[in-house]
Amino acid sequence: MGIFDFRDLSKRKKKEEQIVITCDANSIRINNSKIQFPTNYTALEDILGKPNRIESVRNSKNKVYLWDDHGIYCSTATPDNMLMLLLVEDNRYGLGHQPKNNFKGTVIIDGEPIIDSIQNVSGDRPYMIRSVIKDQNQVAIALGWNPDSKKS
Repeated sequence: MGIFDFRDLSKRKKKEEQIVITCDANSIRINNSKIQFPTNYTALEDILGKPNRIESVRNSKNKVYLWDDHGIYCSTATPDNMLMLLLVEDNRYGLGHQPKNNFKGTVIIDGEPIIDSIQNVSGDRPYMIRSVIKDQNQVAIALGWNPDSKKS
């Protein structure tokens, strides 16, 4: 970084936007933008910005969309039918393709932090939300389509 780079907006360090995911009985909002699953690449790009990387999954048609800055990734065979996001809270655990940084955002379910409320999420919501546990630690949060939901 040169001495006068602070004048060039493109060379300034970007302020990271805090991701806030709010879930209630009927909907999910990511930074106040409503989202439903299955979703598509355009909807995620509108909310999260362009992914830092898009990688191919070996021996598969799937691609992995990685938002390194947010600690989020999504894997899908078609960008028009994205079923789930993974919010990686601890990328030291080998979860396959994963973002370079951990998810530092906030997840609120029915007005309460996820740690206090995830056990109260019933299976009849139009989305599913699950903790991914490794060595008795929550290392990621899966958020996506609920195939068992009676709602459409």
